[in-house]
Amino acid sequence: MARYRNNRYYSYRNRSIGHERALEHIREAEILTLELGGTDEDVKKYFFSLSAIHLKAILDKYEKQYGNSARVYAEETLPKWQNGYVHMSGMVAERLFNLLPPTMPIETKFQLIDGLWKHVGPSSTKIFYIGLGADLEDVMRRVKEHLEEVVIKYDIPNSMEARFRWLSQGEVGIKQHLLNYFRQQEKDLLSKALQIQLPVLMNHLNSEKGILTTHVTQVLKVGKHEVQIVFNEHVNGISETAPMRPGEKSDYSWIWWILVIIFVLWLLSR
Repeated sequence: MARYRNNRYYSYRNRSIGHERALEHIREAEILTLELGGTDEDVKKYFFSLSAIHLKAILDKYEKQYGNSARVYAEETLPKWQNGYVHMSGMVAERLFNLLPPTMPIETKFQLIDGLWKHVGPSSTKIFYIGLGADLEDVMRRVKEHLEEVVIKYDIPNSMEARFRWLSQGEVGIKQHLLNYFRQQEKDLLSKALQIQLPVLMNHLNSEKGILTTHVTQVLKVGKHEVQIVFNEHVNGISETAPMRPGEKSDYSWIWWILVIIFVLWLLSR
């Protein structure tokens, strides 16, 4: 009986240790994700694509900082990490990945910024409703102003700031270079989209304006931002709110329900 109790105790203890280690791996992975700027998959992909010479240089530095046993483990486990048989712990990944930026080509740093932006960059949808009397030049101006606002005039999210810090490794000049590149990419994206798409949009609006019989929509996209221009016979000029049809009344019944609920709560509190 004593042996049975001991076996149960050791089984429970092993499960408890295993559970705690699993939680620790999760915490380490979350910390690493924050440090790398929201995703570590693109960094892992770069790490696993290193040439043999470049990988050896990284592992030499890794051994110098963390010892020969850490290097041997990394070399032996690398194929298993790469094919997914073994999960790379957050601690090991952090140690290895922090050795990458100093020897990383600037073009790769640009790619790692662009790749993250596709995941964390803002997105938006804007709708302009226009009628037959709308000035199309004014419509184009409103579209351009809106896109400049959402594409260029935005605050960089914390995840991007973390990626800049990691890639620059404390070098202010490198961080500024990366930031300038990033801003310029956004400006170029907007400029090309407006140069190419706005004239096409203008032609479509002109051709559709004279044959308006129902709702017609034109769409302009810049990155993850979309502008919809909707012809509507019930609009006078340009509007950013959906028009009501003649005779249609706004539904404010929800206000009465709120008033009823407040009245009932007042009665119950007396």
